[in-house]
Amino acid sequence: MSTTNRWEELFGGGRRWRVAEEVTGTHVTRARRGVPAVTITFDRGNFTVAAPGAYRSPLSTNRGRNGVLLQETDVTGSADIPGSRLAVGAPAVSKAREQYGAVW
Repeated sequence: MSTTNRWEELFGGGRRWRVAEEVTGTHVTRARRGVPAVTITFDRGNFTVAAPGAYRSPLSTNRGRNGVLLQETDVTGSADIPGSRLAVGAPAVSKAREQYGAVW
Protein backbone atom coordinates (compact mmCIF):
# COMPACT_ATOMS: atom_id res chain seq x y z
CA MET A 1 0.00 0.00 0.00
CA SER A 2 1.30 3.41 -0.93
CA THR A 3 0.66 5.87 1.88
CA THR A 4 -0.04 9.60 1.91
CA ASN A 5 1.57 10.05 5.37
CA ARG A 6 -1.59 11.62 6.87
CA TRP A 7 -1.88 9.18 9.79
CA GLU A 8 -0.91 11.66 12.49
CA GLU A 9 -3.11 14.38 10.99
CA LEU A 10 -6.19 12.16 10.93
CA PHE A 11 -5.71 9.97 13.99
CA GLY A 12 -3.23 11.76 16.23
CA GLY A 13 -3.64 14.70 18.57
CA GLY A 14 -6.55 13.18 20.47
CA ARG A 15 -8.89 12.87 17.48
CA ARG A 16 -11.46 10.09 17.92
CA TRP A 17 -13.54 8.16 15.40
CA ARG A 18 -16.23 5.49 15.42
CA VAL A 19 -17.51 3.17 12.70
CA ALA A 20 -20.68 4.72 11.27
CA GLU A 21 -22.75 1.59 11.94
CA GLU A 22 -26.01 3.45 11.36
CA VAL A 23 -25.15 3.68 7.65
CA THR A 24 -26.82 0.76 5.89
CA GLY A 25 -28.39 0.55 2.45
CA THR A 26 -27.60 1.17 -1.19
CA HIS A 27 -26.60 4.41 -2.89
CA VAL A 28 -26.27 4.91 -6.64
CA THR A 29 -24.05 7.74 -7.79
CA ARG A 30 -22.65 9.16 -11.01
CA ALA A 31 -19.25 10.82 -10.68
CA ARG A 32 -19.60 12.94 -13.82
CA ARG A 33 -21.46 13.09 -17.10
CA GLY A 34 -20.64 10.20 -19.38
CA VAL A 35 -19.40 7.99 -16.55
CA PRO A 36 -21.55 4.95 -15.72
CA ALA A 37 -23.50 5.00 -12.48
CA VAL A 38 -21.83 3.20 -9.58
CA THR A 39 -23.62 1.37 -6.79
CA ILE A 40 -22.27 1.59 -3.25
CA THR A 41 -23.65 -0.89 -0.73
CA PHE A 42 -23.35 -0.09 2.99
CA ASP A 43 -23.75 -2.62 5.78
CA ARG A 44 -23.35 -1.15 9.28
CA GLY A 45 -20.60 1.21 8.15
CA ASN A 46 -18.77 -1.30 5.97
CA PHE A 47 -19.12 -0.64 2.26
CA THR A 48 -18.51 -2.12 -1.16
CA VAL A 49 -18.22 -0.04 -4.33
CA ALA A 50 -19.39 -2.00 -7.40
CA ALA A 51 -17.17 -2.13 -10.50
CA PRO A 52 -16.20 -0.04 -12.37
CA GLY A 53 -16.18 2.31 -9.38
CA ALA A 54 -13.54 2.66 -6.69
CA TYR A 55 -12.77 5.04 -3.85
CA ARG A 56 -9.54 6.65 -2.68
CA SER A 57 -8.81 6.82 1.02
CA PRO A 58 -6.99 9.93 2.22
CA LEU A 59 -4.43 7.50 3.69
CA SER A 60 -3.43 5.81 0.43
CA THR A 61 -2.79 6.61 -3.20
CA ASN A 62 -4.26 3.23 -4.16
CA ARG A 63 -7.93 2.85 -4.99
CA GLY A 64 -10.17 0.25 -3.40
CA ARG A 65 -13.67 -1.20 -3.57
CA ASN A 66 -14.19 -2.25 0.06
CA GLY A 67 -13.87 -0.08 3.11
CA VAL A 68 -15.19 1.29 6.37
CA LEU A 69 -16.98 4.59 6.89
CA LEU A 70 -15.74 6.40 10.00
CA GLN A 71 -17.47 9.25 11.82
CA GLU A 72 -15.38 11.65 13.92
CA THR A 73 -16.59 12.22 17.48
CA ASP A 74 -15.67 14.53 20.30
CA VAL A 75 -13.01 13.23 22.70
CA THR A 76 -15.61 11.55 24.93
CA GLY A 77 -17.36 9.81 22.04
CA SER A 78 -20.70 11.28 23.11
CA ALA A 79 -21.23 13.61 20.13
CA ASP A 80 -20.50 13.35 16.42
CA ILE A 81 -18.67 16.16 14.64
CA PRO A 82 -20.88 17.12 11.66
CA GLY A 83 -19.35 16.77 8.20
CA SER A 84 -16.44 14.64 9.36
CA ARG A 85 -16.96 11.23 7.80
CA LEU A 86 -13.96 9.39 6.40
CA ALA A 87 -13.75 6.35 4.10
CA VAL A 88 -10.76 4.07 4.76
CA GLY A 89 -9.82 0.42 4.35
CA ALA A 90 -10.30 -2.13 7.13
CA PRO A 91 -6.50 -2.46 7.69
CA ALA A 92 -6.38 1.31 8.32
CA VAL A 93 -9.07 0.99 11.00
CA SER A 94 -7.01 -1.71 12.72
CA LYS A 95 -3.85 0.43 12.60
CA ALA A 96 -5.72 3.52 13.88
CA ARG A 97 -7.03 1.45 16.81
CA GLU A 98 -3.74 -0.23 17.66
CA GLN A 99 -1.24 2.58 17.11
CA TYR A 100 -3.31 5.69 17.87
CA GLY A 101 -6.22 4.47 20.01
CA ALA A 102 -8.32 6.71 17.75
CA VAL A 103 -11.21 4.41 16.73
CA TRP A 104 -13.81 3.38 19.33
